[in-house]
Amino acid sequence: MVQIERQYNTPQYTNKRTLDFSPFGDFLLADDRRIELDDLLLNATIPDIQALFADGQLTSAALVRYYLDRIYRYDVNGYNSVIRLNPDVLDIAAECDAQREAGQVVNAMHGIPVLIKDNIGTGDKMVTAAGAYALRDSYCDRDAFIVQKLREAGAIILGKTNLSEWANFMSFDSSNGFSVLGGQTRNPYGKFDVGGSSSGSGSAGACQFATVTIGTETSGSLVSPASSNSLCTLKPSLGLVSRDRIIPITDKQDTAGPMTRSMTDLVHLLNAIAGVDDNDPKTHDATDLSSIDFTTLLDADALQGKRIGVINYDEIPEPFAGYREAIVEGLTKAGAEVVDVEVLDFSFFDFTTFFFGMHEGVNEYLKAIGSDLTLEQIVALNAEDLSNRAPFGQDNLELCIKTPINDDTRAGFERIHANNASQAAEALETAMDKHNLDALLDINNFSTVAYAASGYSGVCVPAGYLSNEQPFGATFYGRYLQDADLISYAYAYEQATQARKNPELVLASER
Repeated sequence: MVQIERQYNTPQYTNKRTLDFSPFGDFLLADDRRIELDDLLLNATIPDIQALFADGQLTSAALVRYYLDRIYRYDVNGYNSVIRLNPDVLDIAAECDAQREAGQVVNAMHGIPVLIKDNIGTGDKMVTAAGAYALRDSYCDRDAFIVQKLREAGAIILGKTNLSEWANFMSFDSSNGFSVLGGQTRNPYGKFDVGGSSSGSGSAGACQFATVTIGTETSGSLVSPASSNSLCTLKPSLGLVSRDRIIPITDKQDTAGPMTRSMTDLVHLLNAIAGVDDNDPKTHDATDLSSIDFTTLLDADALQGKRIGVINYDEIPEPFAGYREAIVEGLTKAGAEVVDVEVLDFSFFDFTTFFFGMHEGVNEYLKAIGSDLTLEQIVALNAEDLSNRAPFGQDNLELCIKTPINDDTRAGFERIHANNASQAAEALETAMDKHNLDALLDINNFSTVAYAASGYSGVCVPAGYLSNEQPFGATFYGRYLQDADLISYAYAYEQATQARKNPELVLASER
């Protein structure tokens, strides 16, 4: 959903689920082992971890235990970023280790633990609930396409992350990062907005509760939490990553995407999840792009001589004053030519198309997984005990079910989306053509409408910290299927600036 900054305002309610650590036995680490693994892993990329695997310093089972230990000590009643753990994760890790011993390593993702957002379906022992009370016992009938791809790559699904409930399209009054099953996710960098709706994936990624995480976006829900939690993310061109078996808002804009601490990890994760899926016809539009080995795009000189248009605001709210100087300095250091670009006009954007999309899409998803529920029944179920099942209300869900599913309303909302998409694309492409640009750049998710409504691509990379130590990101965006260029630019910017730093975590027991 469209992201706005919201302060935490956690209500008193019941129904929050607690993480179940009982399947894992004695997983907590001794202090000396914890310190040893911190030294090895806190700044390690996926290639670094694979090197540790190869020389016997680390196993997948040890890596999983390390993350379980961190989640137990920091996340439970602390950052609240993980909503569910895979009870079979240690067995899966042991299988990965056995495969490695037998010389059966598939690729760089083999044995790497991944946390995925709680609206991404898995055909295992984990519920897929979008944080919602009504789906608290809802199991997907099979793996989403991207989950299947991760398993084929040898990755380990460690668990699922909290989110802004129903991908932030439940109520405008809710807090970013709040779901009734997961509680309030918090930002590890301080008392800042955690971003939404992939809040748990953002916070968990920054806290290093898994090697990498995956989120989803309709309009800002990858870029917002990535910039808020000092992560890299790609909001892919629509079709690069399948939406199969992901609880939707609207297939006109929805997409999944990687969330990582480095661009190096982003391309390895993207290699694993991108691809053509007959269950999502839009993926056929990105066939040429999805066949790329994205690791070949890591070029530290990619910004040399490139013209990058930086949005220039006449006024910007505190504490963001001064961010632009840091971004321009980073671009210049990387060899880019910086061009001032006027603020793009997004006043045309009409999000009411989401109401039809979610009503139809959620009902189709529920039918596909064999559930007897409908969105209408979910709204009625919440209404029976609103303070505990929807403590911020459910006004958006109510508007969804008031939007009838028929050919006339479908045609009307198709027109709204078509207008959104064409005007967003025109604004973006006009600015690029007018200034002869290789890409546009803005802070955080400020220009989300441009690449979300149009279905174009955007890449966010950590850009630094404001005067109050709040993280902010530099978001490169451009034309449809320009993902490869933008990934290269973001990597070059990252290498030139080295802006990211790890948060200083606080033990849950000391909060």
